Amino acid sequence: MTYPTLLILTLNALITAAFWAAPALARPTLPFGVRIPKARAAEPVIVHARRRYNRDVLLLGTATFGALLVAELGLDRHPRPELVLPVSLACYCALGYRAHRSVTAGKRDGDWYADTRPGITADTSLRTNPVRPPWILLTPAVALLGVTAAIGAWRYRYLPPTLPTPNGLTVDAGRRSATTVSFAFATVTAQLLIILLIVILTLAIRRARPELDAEQPVSSATRYRAYLTGILRLLIISAGCANASLLVAALQVWEILEPTLEVTLVSYLPLAAAMAAWAAFAVRAGDTGHRLPVADEHDDESRYVQRDDDAYWHIAGMIYLNRRDPAILVHRRAGMHWTLNFGNPMSWALVAVIALVALLARLDIIDLPVSAG
Repeated sequence: MTYPTLLILTLNALITAAFWAAPALARPTLPFGVRIPKARAAEPVIVHARRRYNRDVLLLGTATFGALLVAELGLDRHPRPELVLPVSLACYCALGYRAHRSVTAGKRDGDWYADTRPGITADTSLRTNPVRPPWILLTPAVALLGVTAAIGAWRYRYLPPTLPTPNGLTVDAGRRSATTVSFAFATVTAQLLIILLIVILTLAIRRARPELDAEQPVSSATRYRAYLTGILRLLIISAGCANASLLVAALQVWEILEPTLEVTLVSYLPLAAAMAAWAAFAVRAGDTGHRLPVADEHDDESRYVQRDDDAYWHIAGMIYLNRRDPAILVHRRAGMHWTLNFGNPMSWALVAVIALVALLARLDIIDLPVSAG
């Protein structure tokens, strides 16, 4: 079995596991991205939708895994990840959307918000005493950037006229590109951009609107603070892991290390460790930290339920659009992610800036050939 096929099989298994576990990690008041009162979490329509979703995800994952094996071993054809993985993701998303529709119909037909007192809650201490990012954890990422840049500066004068072309964290020795400053130091640039991106994300997320529950205002605020602390810590640590992987990739591009399978596996180890840490935290904390333990949880019960805001969430809770909400960044309904409020004009300005930066990043501004020796 070839390395690319093994990688595709592993990614397929991880994606299947992530989608299968998603309903268990979701908040009880947001099954499949539908806002419901906590007392309705065990409704038969929700239980049925979850069971059908989990069953079909496992069936689809198993079928995809088998098809990949047959293509590799039986038909002697290498699977194409650019086709297999997007199709699998689309199918998993379709299953989630079907479950979302089922729960939405049950909520509408049962009028689950009848005889309830909707409300919202806020925690002003997250503004007066915000969560402080552990910036000291950014030291490894900055140190690795400096080490990579120093090695590159030393190696630059000895580079041949062409260099092997990187493909993610791997290097294609059969495809070579002209040695230019921008190409030779592309990994160093990537390390710097990762640090800047993590810093921006950290500052933005800590100021994002907190996701609290009106049914349990105090305990949900305590959980969210602990959740946000863990997220910021993982973000900063992930920058170091990414830069460690890019250092190994740079050594292959500069032909200091041979682009062997063993070296490639080593380059993926830091990122694999970061992914494992994220997965462990997701299982322990759940979405917005609702699974984290707090003291006196049962004494923190209000007479209110979280207001029904489904009208502002679209495509199964993936896109948020509320022109009356001044927030720019809000927590997604599913997963450990934040998203933009597309009802705020500032969100569209940010999207335009990001698109412009992505376009400029594809331009080769510096093109200085280097002679051999």
